[in-house]
Amino acid sequence: MVTCIYKETTFDASHRLLHYVGKCNRLHGHRWRVEVWIAGTPDERTGILIDFNCIRAVTDRFDHQVILNEDDPMVPCIRQFHEVVTTAGDPTSEALAEIIADLLNEACIREGTDARVTKVRVWEAQTCYAEIDYAGL
Repeated sequence: MVTCIYKETTFDASHRLLHYVGKCNRLHGHRWRVEVWIAGTPDERTGILIDFNCIRAVTDRFDHQVILNEDDPMVPCIRQFHEVVTTAGDPTSEALAEIIADLLNEACIREGTDARVTKVRVWEAQTCYAEIDYAGL
């Protein structure tokens, strides 16, 4: 039997888009909202697909962090005072959705479950989000 679970979390973090021309090129913050769908077979003994706290632990990695492109010249400056989470490219909603999906799939493997992410939606603001939908690929 395949079961699907859904979890919504939020985190507060700042970022900037190094290669963007416009206001988002400046360091600024958001209350990010993350929606996650995971599907698989629940554990026979517990009946749990994956602990909701595991999902929260993944998104908590970004809470109250500065998220920057690893090539951003601000990284070494900010690291003098605060931890910096770096991404391979600009930390867009699209990039964060992919990073979170990858981290969650790694967590599912570590937990020994066949569960996998089917969709991740990352809201940067109330009116805009990026989504990865593995079922639609």
